Amino acid sequence: MSSSVPFQAQEITVQRNPGARRHDRGAVALELAIVLPVLISLTFGIIDFARMFNAEIQVSQAAREGVRLASLVTTSNTSAYTSTEVTDRAKLAAPAPGFGSATPVTVALVQPCPNTVATPPVAVVQVTYLFDGVLWDRSLSEKAVMRCVG
Repeated sequence: MSSSVPFQAQEITVQRNPGARRHDRGAVALELAIVLPVLISLTFGIIDFARMFNAEIQVSQAAREGVRLASLVTTSNTSAYTSTEVTDRAKLAAPAPGFGSATPVTVALVQPCPNTVATPPVAVVQVTYLFDGVLWDRSLSEKAVMRCVG
């Protein structure tokens, strides 16, 4: 018969290299120096893209508003509104594309409603805006076409 000896736990101690921690500090600073510019550029890129997308939507809305006004004709089959009125209406529809000023918005009445009956009579308005972003600049342009109605 064997006598049972109670299990005795042995304490195991792990000694770390005291110089290893000092070397890790440099690695963390290096990783931060590499990753931080990428994260900042990515953040500004997302913000800039959102501003540009907002400007594109407002420029599109301005072109639709301008062509809607330009497509209205009177009973004498002439345009009910002048080119200046169409331009002013389109500029009001895009008050601040890309959170900037509305000054760079350019509106052109490409084709007003004709005085004679054409097949099909349409009005065309083009709105252009120079987007000035943080990372890139881009010219945004929208053209709207609508059938003349009266």
